Amino acid sequence: MAQWYAQLVFKGDTLIGEGLTDFALVEGVVSPNGGERYTTVIVSGYALYGQLRGYYSLGVAHLAVDAASGRAAYISQDSALHKEEVSTLTTPQRAAIREWLVSLSPTAWENSTEMFKSGLFFTGEDNANPKTVPA
Repeated sequence: MAQWYAQLVFKGDTLIGEGLTDFALVEGVVSPNGGERYTTVIVSGYALYGQLRGYYSLGVAHLAVDAASGRAAYISQDSALHKEEVSTLTTPQRAAIREWLVSLSPTAWENSTEMFKSGLFFTGEDNANPKTVPA
């Protein structure tokens, strides 16, 4: 069995890219004030005999990018570790991730745990206790 990873990048609610990025280019943690906001989501899964078999984890990070210098920095220590709560994702971001994963491999989606899949659905509880990202 082999581990599998993918990264999805969002600007606001729009999925703008996929692949893997060199996180060495992100320069530590900065104050959450200012800069253009981006969200990155690392999806972890597993493969067997070269075939993607399931997804099991999401790592979420929020970044700020200074348009003038092009420098990117995480907005919190949890973001630097890709440990922001999935609840910090917006409903459209969750829907885009879900659609991307299902289209990539319906079988892997079906084999994923209910706990993993349920994190990508909006619930009323999200409205009652929203987790916000500092502006």
